[in-house]
Formats: sequence, structure tokens, C-alpha cells
Amino acid sequence: MERELSNKALMGDAMGQFSLNIATGLLGLITYYYTDIVGVSAGLVGTIMLLTKVIDAFADIGMGVVVDRTRSRHGQARPWLLWMSIPLFVLIILMFSVPDVSPGAKVVYAVVTNLIFFVCIYTPIAIPYNSLMALTTKSPADRSLMGIFRAAFGYLAGMVVAIGFIPIVNAMGGGPLQWTLLAAIFAVIAASGTYIAFRSTKERYSTGELKKSGEVKKTLPFHKGLMLLLTNKYWLIIFAISILSNILFALSNTAGLYFAKYIWGNENLVGIMGAIGFIPVVVVFLLSGPLIKRFGRRNTAVIGLAIGVLGIAVRLVDLTNIPLGLVGSVLQTFGMIPLMVVLAPLGTDTIEYGEWKHGQRIVGLTNSLNAFGGKIGTAFGTAIIGWMLAWGHYQEGMAVQTASAKQMIITFNIYIPLVIYICIAILLLFYSLEKQYTRILDDLERRREMIG
Repeated sequence: MERELSNKALMGDAMGQFSLNIATGLLGLITYYYTDIVGVSAGLVGTIMLLTKVIDAFADIGMGVVVDRTRSRHGQARPWLLWMSIPLFVLIILMFSVPDVSPGAKVVYAVVTNLIFFVCIYTPIAIPYNSLMALTTKSPADRSLMGIFRAAFGYLAGMVVAIGFIPIVNAMGGGPLQWTLLAAIFAVIAASGTYIAFRSTKERYSTGELKKSGEVKKTLPFHKGLMLLLTNKYWLIIFAISILSNILFALSNTAGLYFAKYIWGNENLVGIMGAIGFIPVVVVFLLSGPLIKRFGRRNTAVIGLAIGVLGIAVRLVDLTNIPLGLVGSVLQTFGMIPLMVVLAPLGTDTIEYGEWKHGQRIVGLTNSLNAFGGKIGTAFGTAIIGWMLAWGHYQEGMAVQTASAKQMIITFNIYIPLVIYICIAILLLFYSLEKQYTRILDDLERRREMIG
């Protein structure tokens, strides 16, 4: 199938991922903000993160149903990017504006703002945005390129936050007010990226259009759509990988800051980690197209995971050695980026597989349940940090930590990611849809011709 999207359209679409990753990058810092800037206990922070993200995960399912039923002049997914851009700006600022009140009131404020942000803002952006990959193109080449562009822009956003935020906020004074002001600047960038993505996309395969052509029979009730997905073996694999990969991403967003501060003794080193982490972003962005063409999406991700395991092995040689740790961190980043590049396209391909198998194209619910798994993974990944710090008797705001607290920091930086890399690689070995995908598209095309 020939390409349907220009590179300019792909870049505009990728600004949505840039925006989302600015937001998630900031949220990756919020555990540190709560514990070391605001003074909320680590154990409570872990519980807050788990509670809000689990509730939000269930909101994802509802949002998928909403997307499948949305009808507007802008399409069924695009309008949500427009509607949510300003609220995204406002809520980011509010989350980083915890008032100087009692500890209990701070916890209430954190819970309420997190719930509003995730349930009412982030989810109504992320689910429609993820659905756009299926709604804008069916071309495997376009989807691969879209995955590359989104991953590159998303990781660039993550690097901007990782490299710039802590050094800049510390240079500004490092207090609560400075955190709020800098978060506001990043909020403007995030809101702008969402609007650019809205302006840059066009839905070609919306549910309404496919119903008119006869390709889709009807909008399924939730329970029937869920039952069909549960018989889609490739979607089940992607769902499991989504949970594990988001545990990994959640850990990587926050864990490095604690490692730099308490194992290496300098929290500003997290900026250096982020800066050198940009190297694999550029390399993988340049090589992803040829690698995917040569080895396929799945195998490219497996190769990356193997490099990530090598990076962890390098760090284990001497955990306190900063140059060795930085080299290992770069290799570890190499392990994550190919997975980021291919995960969304691999998940989107399961939609055509389901359409081919069942005669029903389930876009919103598929993406919402993928996001549900991702949110559950993010919830546990973020909560793990708070819980393990509490288990290790971490003292909020103290310059020196106990040996047990340091061991917990090492565990969620090194050992847990190692286990996750291996588990994802094993799951990917069971994903063989790529070999069948061209034949599936041909079968679907023949069905359309018969209907016509």
C-alpha cells in the first residue's frame, strides 16, 4: 500500500506526542517535587500516584467508547486535541502549585489535582491522539514512519525536561515558586504542541465514513467489543507489553534523579544523563527506518532490548563510577527507544487483524484499553518508587540517606528494569503479525471491492 501522508503531516502529528511527553516528563518529576520540595512523605506519594492512575486507567476505557461515538465537523478524535489544549495548560500549573498548608491538606490537594489532570485532561487527549494512527492511514510505511516521528519528538520532549528542568529551576532558586513558574513555561509548550497536532491531521478512516461505505457494520456495545479484543491474541501481547513498558518508562522518568543525588552525590548530573541520552535518540531516529525495513518492527525492538540489557550490565560493574554509569545509561536508553518507536504501530496493526478476523473495526476501545494497560503500568511504576523509598526508610529532603534507602534506589534503577527488558523481549517473540499483515490488508481490500 502506498504512502498517504507527507513528512510535513507526520511532523505536525508528532507534535502531539511532543506535547504529551512534556506533560509526562513533568509528571515524572512530581514525585521528587512532592517529597523534596513540598515535603509530602514518600509512602504517601506512592499511594497517591497509584490511586490517581488506577482511577484514570478506568477512565481510559470510557474515553475509548466516547471516541468511537464522537461525531463533529473535525472528525471523531481530532476535536479532542482542540478542546483540551487550554485545560492542559491550566492543570499543569495547578499541579505544581501545592499551597503551603498542613500536610493533610497538601495530600488532598495533590490527589484532587492529579485526578482532574489525568481523568479530565490527559486521557481526553491521549486516547484520541493514539486513535489517530488508525484513523489517518492504513499504510504500513506511514505507520512505521509515524511511530518513528512520534518516538523521536516524544523523546526529544522528554530530553528537554530531563536536561533543562532541574538545572534551570535550581539556578532560579529551587523553591516552590520557581517550580511553579518553570512548570508554567513548559505548560505553554505542551498546550501549543497539542493545538499544532490538531491542525496537522486529517481523518480518512473514521467510523462514520466506514459505516457509509459498508466496511463497518455497526458500533459495538462495550462488552461485545471487549470480548472480540480478548480473542485477538496479538492485541493481548501488546496489552501485556504496554503494562511492562510503562512501568519501565515511569521508573526512568523519576528514578535517575534519586540515583544521581544519592548514589553519585550530585542531583544536577541528571541533566548530563539527559543530555547524553539525546545521542541515542538521534542515532535511533536516523537508523530506525533502515533497521525496520531490514529486520522488521518486532526484531528491531528485540535488538534494542538486548542493547539495554548490556547497558545495565555495564552499570553493574561499578554502581558509583559516574563515567561508567553514564555510558551504561546511554546503552540503557538505546534499549528503550526502539520499543517506543514500534509499540504504537504494532498495536495499531492489531486493529486490522481484528477487522479481518471479526469483520469489526474497533479503534477507540482498542486504544483506550492499550492506554488502560499503560496507565496501570505507569501507576505501579510510579508507586514502586514511593513504596520502595518508604520501605528503605528514606528521609524526605535529607542530604544523606540510609544504606537501605540507597539499596532501594539501586533496585528500581537497575534490577527491576533488567527483569522488565527480558520479559518484554520474550513477549515480542510471540508476536508474528508482521508476517501476515500484507495478506490481511489484501483480504480487506478484496472485501471492500465485493461490497462496492
